[in-house]
Amino acid sequence: MNHIQEFLDYLRFEVDASPMTIENYGKDLWAFLAHVEARKGEPFVPSQQDLDLVRGWLSHKLDTGSKASSVGKYLSSLKSYYRYLLKLGVIKVNPIQALRPPKADKPLPVYVPTEDVNRIIDEVVTPTDWRGQRDQLILSILYECGLRRSELAHLVDADVDTGLRQLKVLGKGRKERIVPFGEGLAQMIEAWREERTKLFGLTKSLLVSSSGEAMSPEAIYSVVHQALRSVPNLSRRGAHALRHSFATDMLNSGGDLMLLRELMGHNSVSTTVRYTHTSFEQLKKLYAAHPRVARPPRDIPDGDE
Repeated sequence: MNHIQEFLDYLRFEVDASPMTIENYGKDLWAFLAHVEARKGEPFVPSQQDLDLVRGWLSHKLDTGSKASSVGKYLSSLKSYYRYLLKLGVIKVNPIQALRPPKADKPLPVYVPTEDVNRIIDEVVTPTDWRGQRDQLILSILYECGLRRSELAHLVDADVDTGLRQLKVLGKGRKERIVPFGEGLAQMIEAWREERTKLFGLTKSLLVSSSGEAMSPEAIYSVVHQALRSVPNLSRRGAHALRHSFATDMLNSGGDLMLLRELMGHNSVSTTVRYTHTSFEQLKKLYAAHPRVARPPRDIPDGDE
């Protein structure tokens, strides 16, 4: 018996972990199980001799293109699982307790220029039907509020107050935060609600798919990725690019770093500080366009020997 489902139930009913956490742990653990069983040719039964199995799977993930940061998350899921097995008494020693994640390079966040964001929202994605109206709203919320795609996917309609113009967002670690928004976005939300109700009736989620059910984070990624295809030279085209652009534009406009940390739901200000580097890079590019800077240097005559 592998105890994986039992562990996920434990997270759900005893730990009261968030649905996102349970879903991510489940994906990681079932993928590990499939890899091990394919390699061994027999059902996986956890033991305190599993260190090489875990190392082998993590190495396989790195070799097949997973980022070091993703492999670190896989290891975190496995460590939680083995701690649970230790608690149950299935094992007496945690075989991966001392295993450390690979060091990950932290590239600067991807920034979508403001003019490109505005062009996409106003011209590329057009509300000619309900899907276009919804997709325009997705892009607008991600850029104007700086949400993660999972936060947007799980946004409950009742937590969107267009009167007060604020969202109640459930972020990582089930941490709630309040994010304000402007009048233009409030009008866009109300127009979408009216159209959505005509088609699907009352719904719990703010954003829905063609079935009337809540949109998944993957579906939101697809919408954003398609919209950002018109922007050249982006290394990544997911929802996080718009979140990064929200942060960078806030700092470029004189926003306070600590307030930005609260808006983005960061636990540590060191995470938010990364956006100051992106902001400075944008300022350097802007300065490089100054007519005096762009001019070639004058020849300066030598002085007398």
